[in-house]
Amino acid sequence: GPSLLGSAFDLGVVQRVVAMLSPRVLGGTQAPSAVAGQGAARLDAVPLLSDVQVERCGPDIVVSGYCVTRDV
Repeated sequence: GPSLLGSAFDLGVVQRVVAMLSPRVLGGTQAPSAVAGQGAARLDAVPLLSDVQVERCGPDIVVSGYCVTRDV
């Protein structure tokens, strides 16, 4: 779940991301996030996605790309 994904991002071992977005809005203070972990202290320290592709899968949207880390 979110903790495993967050740990993978924190360790810098994620090479490719495939995210499915549903046309539903979930919310609330107890709603789980997709990715947990430590996160980044600054926005310019997070990996960017390159070679991004966007596709439809029924009503959902699939976004995929390769992680590119930036030196700060």
